[in-house]
Amino acid sequence: MQRFHTFTALDFETFTAERSSACAIGLVKVVAGHIVNRFYSLINPIPDHRTEDNSAVNGITREMVDVAPNFQALWPLIKKIVGNDVIVCHNAEFDQSVWNEQLLTYGIGEPANFRFFCTYQMTGLSLKDCCAKHNIDMGVHHDALDDALACAKILLAENGSIQVSTFKGGLSSVMKMKENKKYERATLDAIDDSQVENQTTPFFHARTVITGVFTAYPNRDELGKLLQSLGADINTSISKKTNIVVIGSGAGPSKLRKIEELHADGNDIRVIYEPELISLLS
Repeated sequence: MQRFHTFTALDFETFTAERSSACAIGLVKVVAGHIVNRFYSLINPIPDHRTEDNSAVNGITREMVDVAPNFQALWPLIKKIVGNDVIVCHNAEFDQSVWNEQLLTYGIGEPANFRFFCTYQMTGLSLKDCCAKHNIDMGVHHDALDDALACAKILLAENGSIQVSTFKGGLSSVMKMKENKKYERATLDAIDDSQVENQTTPFFHARTVITGVFTAYPNRDELGKLLQSLGADINTSISKKTNIVVIGSGAGPSKLRKIEELHADGNDIRVIYEPELISLLS
């Protein structure tokens, strides 16, 4: 299964049955597994011959789109948000065809320059069923932004990049979870190179921070000791000196923001999610 941790989720609503009649767009930009931007706009659709519209489905009326900008007017902002990202949709065949119709009609871009990925093909489940599977609030179906946001969260959940279920349990469960996130003092001490049998992994001599919850490694200290045995210098906070951040579900928002800030300042910090972690350790 392909995994993307940086992408833009897209959803279109159309005014009629014609794929050219885009009347709303929702975009959700994800960077390093973290939602960083959301965009929504109504669109004045390309005219067609249809007399029936989709107002009963998406609630968008002729009066609403008559005063909206067309796709060409929105394109500079849309292009800036999407950039070179993979575009992720739930039922990409539909959204990609709507996208291509806009680009070709207005002559503003080459469809072949954009890559699409389909979460429906990946899961085989409807948007509603995917959201139910991962306990995601899907918002209002056929609202372009809510659908794009749900799509983004589905891919993140399938990738293991966000917590996929709400926590259930009493005080004892809370305390146990808190205990599982603690390190023993020795885990935070760097070990001598002579104790590292495998010095070929990315963790050798790497300042490493662990954040979030891991299905395969529920005890933070045990995972820390495992990476320490590979030569990692386990740290508890992210800084310019950090080399690797290992991210599980429900990772701390402050740590995710810190990664973004350091990346923006040109610091080369490698982000490793649980699927890649398991691959590296196996």
